[in-house]
Amino acid sequence: MSVNRSFVVAAVGIVALLASAGAALAAASAGQDDRAARCDARLAKAAERRGISAEQLEARIEARRLARVDAALRAGRISPERAAALRARISARELCPRPPLVRIALAHRPLLRAAGYLDLRPGELRAQLPGTSLAALAQARGKSVDGLEAAMLAPAQARLARAVAAGRLAQARADRMLSRLEQRIDRLVQRIFPAR
Repeated sequence: MSVNRSFVVAAVGIVALLASAGAALAAASAGQDDRAARCDARLAKAAERRGISAEQLEARIEARRLARVDAALRAGRISPERAAALRARISARELCPRPPLVRIALAHRPLLRAAGYLDLRPGELRAQLPGTSLAALAQARGKSVDGLEAAMLAPAQARLARAVAAGRLAQARADRMLSRLEQRIDRLVQRIFPAR
C-alpha cells in the first residue's frame, strides 16, 4: 500500500511541477485567503442570526469546546497532556483553520527544488525520470544524493522554522513534521519512476 501511496505523491508532484509551481503557489495562497474570508463571513452571519456579535459567538464556542475537553478528561478518554494541548489550541481561537504547513510545502516544492539542484528545467526532469530515480539522476549528473534531499527539504524547513519563531507551531511538533517529511522525501528520491 505504501508503494502506491508514494506513487500517487510523486505523480501529484510531477503534475503540479508541470502546471507551473509558481502559478500553483499563487493560486494556493489566494485560495487560502478566500477560505479564511469565507469562514469569517460564515461566523459573522451565524452571530447575526443569534443576535450577538462575532466575538460573543466565538466566546460561546470556546466555552463549549473547553467543556467537552474537560468532560473527556474526566471520563478518561484523553490524557492530561492531550487535554492541555487541546485547551491551548481552543484558547488560540483558531475557528477558521489554515491548511497544514507540510502539505503546502510537500505539494509544490520538492520536485521543483530537485530540478534546480540537478541543473535541469522542470520539463527536462520530467522527461528524464521514467525508468530511473532522482538519486540515480543525481549521481549521473555528479551531484550528491544527500545534497539533493537537502535541497528538496529546504523550503519546508524554512517554513516550519518561521512557524515556530512566530509561535504558531511548537518546536516538538515541528520536529516530528520535519522527520516525517524527511522520510517521504527519502522515499521519493529512491523511488524508481515507471517507464512510459
